[in-house]
Amino acid sequence: MPTSSIAASRESNDGHSRGSSSTSKLPEFFGQMVFQLVLRNPTTAHQLQIFARSRLCGENLDFLAKVDKYRALLNDVTQSMYEIHKTFIAPNAHNQINLPEYQRSKVNVEMKAAINTALPTLESVFSDAQNDIEHLVYADIYPRFVRHQMSVSAAKALGSDRAKYGGLGDCFVLTDPAKADNPIVYVSDGFVKVTGYSRGEIIPRNCRFLQSHLTDRSAVKRLRTAIENREESVELLLNHKKDGEPFWNLLYTTPLYDAHGNLAFFLGGQINCSTTIHTSSDVLRILAQPQTDEEDQMEDTFSQPITKPARGRTLLSALRGNSRSTIQQRAPGMEGNLLCKIEEMKLKDQMKAFYTAYSNYIVINYGTFLIAFASAGILDLLFPIKAKQSFPGHPVGTDIFKFLGNHGSGSVGWDFKSTVKGTLKSGNPISLEYKLCARPHMGFETFVLHWTPLKNEHGAVTWIVLTFGNEHRA
Repeated sequence: MPTSSIAASRESNDGHSRGSSSTSKLPEFFGQMVFQLVLRNPTTAHQLQIFARSRLCGENLDFLAKVDKYRALLNDVTQSMYEIHKTFIAPNAHNQINLPEYQRSKVNVEMKAAINTALPTLESVFSDAQNDIEHLVYADIYPRFVRHQMSVSAAKALGSDRAKYGGLGDCFVLTDPAKADNPIVYVSDGFVKVTGYSRGEIIPRNCRFLQSHLTDRSAVKRLRTAIENREESVELLLNHKKDGEPFWNLLYTTPLYDAHGNLAFFLGGQINCSTTIHTSSDVLRILAQPQTDEEDQMEDTFSQPITKPARGRTLLSALRGNSRSTIQQRAPGMEGNLLCKIEEMKLKDQMKAFYTAYSNYIVINYGTFLIAFASAGILDLLFPIKAKQSFPGHPVGTDIFKFLGNHGSGSVGWDFKSTVKGTLKSGNPISLEYKLCARPHMGFETFVLHWTPLKNEHGAVTWIVLTFGNEHRA
């Protein structure tokens, strides 16, 4: 169910014809009707406003909210005029007051003038400005808000209910930018299952073959620009499976650099959002969900300090007891990957761009189980318990089980290793719970580690993508 393209550059030439009849069954995220519902629904409008403020453009939503309040006051004025006239002045009023006829006529004339002239003029004062700002929000902040909310939802599912989304955690590809058209060279079984294409039909094509004429060109352009600039990106794209079935795909892409700083691959992680979103009500439910702790507290950022309760046990108390992880196996396949920074922002510390589950990944060489690539999010997330001099600053080249041991309460047990290696040897993904020491509170937290094998065109496992899910950090 992957995505529109990791190298999305040109239109697909594969000759697939995908009509709009099946697409019409999908709920719309970016249509004007849904956008207006979001603005008028108090819960979704509040979440959109929080998001806009965190991106330093909340004044646009504040303006629209004030204009709505202004219009509501005008409606109250009109209603009050009508009720006063009906109750006290009209010829058949129940509580008619004793007014001279000329005074009654004067009131009627002035009311008519107000209703026909003054009130319409007042109503139209901000109309043009409102339309311009709504268009600006619709074209800029609203698409980013939708991608953000979908990413938050997927991140939470990665650490808890992975069955909520199709392919969650096991839908990955690696593309090779050194080859013409940046083709897919390694692919997970989850990608094969989600798209309906065989491995031979996927490798070595560019991911754009999942697009159609209905895929948003602006989203594809943003994705192409991110690829060209070697940047992370998150996009919500309309893609199609082999059988023509459309689906909303939340795509995360990021460049992978080798130990010498050379670009080696692009990693793409996908999630099929259509498995849990079937109606406009489902769309509004996703968009109305509370955001991360930092963003929910944006309104108070400048007036009071942010305090966070410590999660889990403190480092000292955990070391006193036995915090050794036991093997808690989860059903594999949680593609909460997509969760990464949606876009770079240089804000104050408390206004940093949110990180999602896809910001926390490691790519492992299957032949050696040495870490080949690691995200910056991993270094920000985990705290090495063992002395720093015994552990390099960057994990590339380190045995993955040693890495986990250095960030856990002790060496990884034989049973954990054998379970992971045995499952991967059979070519299958596996998800296990493991306790790691995490920042900023330096306490042990339970993460769901998703081990996903990536295979070449012959079906041989070559790489392992390891993602870290934690529903409390979504």
